[in-house]
Amino acid sequence: MVSLSNRTSMALFSDPMDHYSHRVRIVMCEKGVTSEIIDTDMNNLSSEILEVSPYAELPVLVDRDVCLYDSLILMEYLDERFPHPPLLPVYPVSRAHIRLFIQRIERDWCGLFDELISGNPTEAKAKKLRLELKSQILAMSPLLKEKPFFMSDEFSLVDCCIAPILWRLPLIGIELQKDAKTKPIYEYMQRIFTKSCFIDSLSELERDIRGS
Repeated sequence: MVSLSNRTSMALFSDPMDHYSHRVRIVMCEKGVTSEIIDTDMNNLSSEILEVSPYAELPVLVDRDVCLYDSLILMEYLDERFPHPPLLPVYPVSRAHIRLFIQRIERDWCGLFDELISGNPTEAKAKKLRLELKSQILAMSPLLKEKPFFMSDEFSLVDCCIAPILWRLPLIGIELQKDAKTKPIYEYMQRIFTKSCFIDSLSELERDIRGS
């Protein structure tokens, strides 16, 4: 067992297949943060991790004497702790908009995806969830036409939340037909999935999802 106390370097306790853990790993790779990534089984958390993660969730970040949980808090902590390159805008209004976009992803995408991946729904329920999530993703397509990243010229925390779910679509049986409507989504995925920070963030299990 790896102790959380008396660590002299940063460590991320991360589930190698969890999209919440993945988003934090993307941030760390984009910023070039040197950290130990400790693969951790979500269903077999140590008592030490449970002490600092009261909802029994991953990821957990240990930075010397600081222990943090919740992926959104971790991403913002890392963005402030390691300012370059910035993943949130400088201006308050722009930062608020980014946070609103993230909140929409949390509410509109994550719940549907999580239920499909681990909720063990009936086939009828799963079909409904897939259709709803696919609809949410397709609705994003027009927003990707003007900017290289989500509503922005710069890669941001929003992209760090979206990319892990798009990468995992094969796991939940969602395939986007390639046509004019989905072209912006495929071009967006190509830009994100070929970024070095995304490639470097992938665990071995995640690479297998798309045979990378």
